[in-house]
Amino acid sequence: MGVQQKTIDAMQGLVSSTLTTGDFSLEVVEGPHEGLTLYIEKDIIRIGREDWCDLVLPDDPWVSVVHCECFFDEKGLRVRDLKSRNGIKLNDAPVLDAYLVPGSKLQVGLSVLKLRSHQKTQERSISFYDNTQSLLGKSMAMRKIFTILPRLAQRNITTLLSGETGTGKTSIAKAIHLEGHPDDAPFVVVNCGALPPSLIESALFGHEKGAFTGANQRKEGFFEQAHGGTLFLDEIAELPLDLQPKLLDVLERRKVRRLGGAQEIDVDFHLLTATHKTLADECKAGRFREDLFFRLSVMELVVPPLRERVEDIPLLVEAFLKELNPEQAVYLTGDALDKLQRYLWPGNIRELKNVLERVLVFLEGDSIGADALELERRSGKGPSSSFWDDKRKWVEEAFPSLPLGEHDPPLSLKDILKHAERFYITQALDETNFNAPEAAQLLSLSESWLYSRVRLYGLNTKKRSRRD
Repeated sequence: MGVQQKTIDAMQGLVSSTLTTGDFSLEVVEGPHEGLTLYIEKDIIRIGREDWCDLVLPDDPWVSVVHCECFFDEKGLRVRDLKSRNGIKLNDAPVLDAYLVPGSKLQVGLSVLKLRSHQKTQERSISFYDNTQSLLGKSMAMRKIFTILPRLAQRNITTLLSGETGTGKTSIAKAIHLEGHPDDAPFVVVNCGALPPSLIESALFGHEKGAFTGANQRKEGFFEQAHGGTLFLDEIAELPLDLQPKLLDVLERRKVRRLGGAQEIDVDFHLLTATHKTLADECKAGRFREDLFFRLSVMELVVPPLRERVEDIPLLVEAFLKELNPEQAVYLTGDALDKLQRYLWPGNIRELKNVLERVLVFLEGDSIGADALELERRSGKGPSSSFWDDKRKWVEEAFPSLPLGEHDPPLSLKDILKHAERFYITQALDETNFNAPEAAQLLSLSESWLYSRVRLYGLNTKKRSRRD
């Protein structure tokens, strides 16, 4: 199988490709849905109990909500388990990720699916942008998100967007809204972390005239404003604990009462939320209600950080340059693009756009070289100290005072090693201006191992206070 790329003249000058593949179908040959057949017409399909999956197996009690996915790449058709309850089997052997060939038997729960070939090839179009053409990405992670968005929009599924700051969660929420609503439908964005605690209830529910000091007129709250459209609650983890049961009540009953009001008002909106925190951890810490968490995360989309989708950087750069400087065509040299793809991007897409915007201010001509990017100035010797303001505490945890016998309770060697590892990885990133390959080389690590440690310790989330 081969990939043939071509440029298409769509919004923001995006790129797509065509993939030559076999013409396949999956037929259920054993289980409650025997005889059900799915012709594989898309480059990514999902199998599970949820009605928005491509192959829905609701009568199989051992199939998870979204059990596995199949997708095409340059080598063929792959199947990958999606953390299902009981895994998948290929020809009776348990697998996590494998290629399917004609005649393969895939077991999902109690159901056995057989891959059939129809003895011909076809050209599959793989778009590197979503249906609204407001999101773009060549990476598999983003292409998967693109395929899910229409289903979420059409069924008004309550969705939680999680991921690091600056990854574009607000843009994804807007794309979901555009997928499922007419252009004139309201899209109301509320940053729960930016509203003063004393005003957030009034902002959400609205108030009647005279409800409190300063309430000189009736005001509709965000719930009412979003009626018939979408309500996007950003930084939902910052919602005060005492307001969380009230939000849950609105979601269950779809009714609100303004502060100072006596009448309940019907509301109907598609709720989307986002956070850069792990809500499951917030629940364990007692800062977030578990019942609300389950209600908000009917579907959870994890938005990948930019360092894990470096193949998307050329597309993003092209789009940003056209947006920021529409009157002149501007290009990056090969060295400049290589520098962007090697940088760790702790600020993600937002930081990339800011870098390009700053470069354009001082640009003379139509070409951006590697030196013009000045990534060192952004994350080098001086400013980086504010990024890692808790590094001194890590040093104390990694190198406890002696003698060891003076510590009560006794020290944990496992914790000491963890703190030491975190400290030295932070230092290596700091010294190399977040250049992942160079940082890995300083510590004699593989880049993949370094990335896994960055995710484990949440290093990027600790250096900035701005929120997505």
